[in-house]
Amino acid sequence: MRSGGCSVQQALTPEATTMVKQAMALARRRGHAQVTPLHVASTMLSSSTGLFRTACLQSHTHPLQCRALELCLNVSLNRLPTSTGSPLLVPCISNALVAAFKR
Repeated sequence: MRSGGCSVQQALTPEATTMVKQAMALARRRGHAQVTPLHVASTMLSSSTGLFRTACLQSHTHPLQCRALELCLNVSLNRLPTSTGSPLLVPCISNALVAAFKR
């Protein structure tokens, strides 16, 4: 699946590629074997200059709603299975994330 992920990344803007790389780092830190849309959403929301965070803050009247979304994403990430392999291995991009990129 890694080769499919690389071809998708080549079609992304530099900013999107940076987000995917940060999401991959997040998945690696958490011991996840795959990078999922949850990793990307969490990365985009945690970026102070990201469009997702800006949109979240502008669409809600209270900034704590954006924080609540961050916590929900974190809980979902905590529920993903972890791999016990080498932490040096790069997680592959999940089929769900590839499908999301193709849309």
